[in-house]
Amino acid sequence: MAKSVKVIFLGGVGEIGKNMTALEFGDDIIIVDCGVEFPQGDSPGIDAIIPDITYIRENRKKLRGIVLTHGHEDHIGALPYYADELNVPVYGTALTLGLLERKLAERGVKAQLNKVKEGDVVTLGCFEVEFIKVAHSMAGACALSVTTPIGVIFVTGDFKIDNTPIDGKKTDLQRIAEIGAKGVMLMLGESTNVERKGSSTSERVVGQGLENIFVANADKRIVVACFASSNYRVQQILWLAEKYGRKVVLAGRSMKGIVEVASRVGELQVPKGIIADGVGKLPPEKLVVIATGSQGEPSSALNRMSRGDFNKVSVGPDDVVVLSSTPIPGNEKSVYDVINNLFRKGANVIYEAMNEVHVSGHAYEEELKIMLSLVRPKFFMPVHGEYRHQFKHAEIAKSLGIKDSSIVIPNIGEVYGVNMHSVKQHSNVPAGNVYVDGVVLEDGSSVVSDRRSLAEYGMLLVLASVDTEKGVMAGDADVIARGFNLTDEIEKEIADTVRDTVNGSDFDENGLGELARSVKKAVRKLFYRDRQFPIIIPIIVED
Repeated sequence: MAKSVKVIFLGGVGEIGKNMTALEFGDDIIIVDCGVEFPQGDSPGIDAIIPDITYIRENRKKLRGIVLTHGHEDHIGALPYYADELNVPVYGTALTLGLLERKLAERGVKAQLNKVKEGDVVTLGCFEVEFIKVAHSMAGACALSVTTPIGVIFVTGDFKIDNTPIDGKKTDLQRIAEIGAKGVMLMLGESTNVERKGSSTSERVVGQGLENIFVANADKRIVVACFASSNYRVQQILWLAEKYGRKVVLAGRSMKGIVEVASRVGELQVPKGIIADGVGKLPPEKLVVIATGSQGEPSSALNRMSRGDFNKVSVGPDDVVVLSSTPIPGNEKSVYDVINNLFRKGANVIYEAMNEVHVSGHAYEEELKIMLSLVRPKFFMPVHGEYRHQFKHAEIAKSLGIKDSSIVIPNIGEVYGVNMHSVKQHSNVPAGNVYVDGVVLEDGSSVVSDRRSLAEYGMLLVLASVDTEKGVMAGDADVIARGFNLTDEIEKEIADTVRDTVNGSDFDENGLGELARSVKKAVRKLFYRDRQFPIIIPIIVED
């Protein structure tokens, strides 16, 4: 029998998003979360980035199930791409599975979904997984206490310690303390907000900030943009709309979807008759619009409003627009472009830099200290963050008495064997990015690399016909450039190089495919001098 539990990091370490960790003991494997990462500017045209599951495929017979901490995209978003292939039971709370089910339906796939509630324990092979309530920015979030044959692994998931949560469900510190008192072998702790001092602000503060806006703008239409998955935020807006006699218009497909799912599973109370089908003839002071697009997404409702091409809502001087979010790193320019456009249309725009209209769902430094102090793990691994976040979380653990030798900062693809006596690194497994562009791309890295080159250096098309009987070029080469300037001098040099390469080839030994590769190689050398690397596409045909 195995002497240690393998902890296999397939995503969510050294990065924000794409969370996925596998636990393996003997002949059993479970997966914790299976999330997506949204691409930044360095992945042009890519819809999503998901984890590489090569190791799971190779050990598919050992896989016993997938457990989900909560329903945010970075924890469940990759499952629709892998559910058919993995075909194992998936466990999560009602809202988590409700959102996942909707995503599965969009892709036309199904999964074995098993609903749990806080406090439930499920057995998957040799693993017993207990779901423990934690507060977060959405309902149904859980930490996981995984009992293995040789010790307990505690996974915090995304959490905060909110003493006045909207639904009254606090982080279950008592149960976490009980688990810690019995002994925890390893803790995997989220690190997202480790750089923020003190403690996070309660979600109720946003409600107070929004109410101030409702009162101060009683004669205007109010547009609030927030994450569709922030059901607590949406709940407070619905309550305020009811209190101040306004109807609510939901703008954006994902916003309508989350309201439908969350209300159906009992995690959102929608006052009767408050949702309006559209703006209609209702005066501005009688309307609240809840919109997607708080991150400046190009096709989102708010972005389209800011550009004036959203047919349901036309923004102007009668509107107050509230961005109830913080820009995710990398999205700042998109967000501020939207804000600028809204101001240009005459709207009054309120965002976090000016008012308390957003709070984080992730624990700050003091909350991370509390969690570590309650769990008291023998070994600690900071996760869910870039390296600097993990490093600072490790420093906190050291300040609380955890030995330096008992702390590991993991990277994607790394595997660690853990027992109550030691942590040892094993050989790495295949891991990294798999790219989605409508479908999962088989060689996504090459596709993305080509797109980067196209964006930065452009493309060069070389067309040439050859007389295979004589072994020479027939006519002159055509050279077409896109994305960069091609001077007459360089064009002639390229054409001459193509001619020299073709005429110098052994046509008896090499076919047209090999000839095209030789042309590409020769032309590429011309651009190395100036450190230019356009995509070169040679097309060689027989005359």
